[in-house]
Amino acid sequence: MAPAASKLRAEAGLEPLPRRALSQYLRLLRLYPVLTKAATSGILSALGNFLAQLIEKKQKKENCSQKLDVSGPLRYAIYGFFFTGPLGHFFYLLMERWIPSDVPLAGIKRLLLDRLLFAPAFLSLFFLVMNFLEGQDTAAFTAKMKSGFWPALRMNWRVWTPVQFININYIPVQERTAVPGQPAEEEPRVWRRGADVQTGPLQGQGHTAHLPHQALAVPRGRLPGEGPHADAPRS
Repeated sequence: MAPAASKLRAEAGLEPLPRRALSQYLRLLRLYPVLTKAATSGILSALGNFLAQLIEKKQKKENCSQKLDVSGPLRYAIYGFFFTGPLGHFFYLLMERWIPSDVPLAGIKRLLLDRLLFAPAFLSLFFLVMNFLEGQDTAAFTAKMKSGFWPALRMNWRVWTPVQFININYIPVQERTAVPGQPAEEEPRVWRRGADVQTGPLQGQGHTAHLPHQALAVPRGRLPGEGPHADAPRS
């Protein structure tokens, strides 16, 4: 009975909601890769900051309905939409060109490029953009960089390097998203004392406080329900 019912649902186009949603999302990734990744990153960045604040207040046993920084999720949404999503998209495309999969030790070389070049650069950009969005001056930016950059980068390397190895080498490039740089509960305390990690992804990586912002591992191949002619991507 179950196989027959599944066949009837498939013939009628009544696939389960999660499968239809995933199909539509993957279709948008093919049609509008940059915009889709930007929107995804913005939403998840904002959600990550919101959850980080809730977790911090729970740890301090504070009332979660009081003193939430409502401007925090907005700042992270702006950063995720305009920086994390688009920059991660183009960085991964360039990585595929610079280090093709058939190059000897390609996986290790890609990881080193990401960890030693992209992570520090993206972390510096995060400090700069967040400092601007918070209305801080150059002195505040310099102080946060001096006190926070190195601890944040070490946290990024220690926690997220294994995740990035999987993201870079086993997730299809068109579906690769930014990876978080630090557990969400740490972000509000760390950024206020000048040692934050970035937001991101579906970030390149090194992106702050995103428990939900993990790399999206999706199946390879044709989208569910598509015909033999897949939609061509648009830049």
